[in-house]
Amino acid sequence: MKNIYNKLKYIAVCAFLVATVSSCDNDIEDIGGAEQNYSTAYGLLEANSNLTVFTKAIELAGLESTLDTSEDYTYFVPNDTALNAYLVANGYVNELGYPDINLVPVEDLKQLVLSHVVKGVKKRVGKLEGVEADYLESGEYTTMANTANADLYLLGIDVNNGTLKVNGSDKAAPGLDYYGTNGFVNVLDNVIELTPPAPVISSLSQVFASPGDVITISGQNFVKVQNVMFGSTAATFTVVSKTEIQATVPADFESSALVTVETEFGTSAPSTIGVKYLLYADDTSKISYQWDWGGSYEMLNTEQVSRGTYSIKKVTGAWSGFYIGFKETLNTADYQFLKMSVYATESTKILVSIHSKANENDEFGVTIQLVAGQWNNISIPMSDLKLNQVGATFNNVFIKEYSGISLTPGNTIYYDDIGFL
Repeated sequence: MKNIYNKLKYIAVCAFLVATVSSCDNDIEDIGGAEQNYSTAYGLLEANSNLTVFTKAIELAGLESTLDTSEDYTYFVPNDTALNAYLVANGYVNELGYPDINLVPVEDLKQLVLSHVVKGVKKRVGKLEGVEADYLESGEYTTMANTANADLYLLGIDVNNGTLKVNGSDKAAPGLDYYGTNGFVNVLDNVIELTPPAPVISSLSQVFASPGDVITISGQNFVKVQNVMFGSTAATFTVVSKTEIQATVPADFESSALVTVETEFGTSAPSTIGVKYLLYADDTSKISYQWDWGGSYEMLNTEQVSRGTYSIKKVTGAWSGFYIGFKETLNTADYQFLKMSVYATESTKILVSIHSKANENDEFGVTIQLVAGQWNNISIPMSDLKLNQVGATFNNVFIKEYSGISLTPGNTIYYDDIGFL
């Protein structure tokens, strides 16, 4: 019975959305012309039979008196089809299988409505020949939701040749802008959401760390941060901005950890600090052999180092490379990331792979773009290294210049802190 009910529910939702699309209309004549200037912007919302769900949301949120004023407004309003699809996608569906705005909590409704309203300005999209007006331009705008909650993202607007896109959507608005005495109502085919996405870590200020070190975590969406985790241990932290956190390495930190940032809106993918197995740092004691082709290399170079005293210097040309063999054989299952620090004097790409024996098969590898003139701290997930082909163990690293461009003679790449976490 449950399966039959779910199928009927699905059919009902589909039928409702199809019917909504087919019944979409516009009761206001002369769209975009001065003839519409007979009502307030709020009045235009009430008069339009294709914006009834949004108008109902205003009523349920108790925002009529807030919005039905003589002040200037610019609305960006999803039509009924778009808003009903949003309700279905978010589970606001009644027992009959129809989208129901009444099921949305009041506080969520308030944020939803106010995310679509910019107060204090009246801007239109479609430019009229010979008519001077306050036209909407691309940029970020503060909505009434942003005024109520500073943690929300600003409204992103993109206007190009009369086409409106909002909030980063690739879907253009239909181009209808209803003109009222105190503003415009711009009709959308999508719902604006200003809630920040899950956090993203782009880099850590240190490749290696010790307990008590304060490291800088750079990234995006550091809003309402709840925890910064080093493995299973919560660290002390300070949120500097939405793109930077200062975190103190916990006392129980040993040699490595997966670092994550947790916010009210999600958890970041892990970034790595330290290694469990350090193959190369300031000595070659764990290396059984090394050889190269195309150019030259030096295993204990002092010209450019990321940490300590030495690095590997590789004078490279297009497609040149080298192998490093290990004295120990490592188990692929014991590690999650291959890590290294790389400094390139010119912008280029490298191919990195691991093998159970010296192997020049490029399909094993992962290509990495290097930014010239700085140390690139690289963490490659082991799952990207074709482990089904590598096998259960490995004992060498293969690195190859992979841009194929004509590099300046003497172009150099330095490698440091090669290891596995």
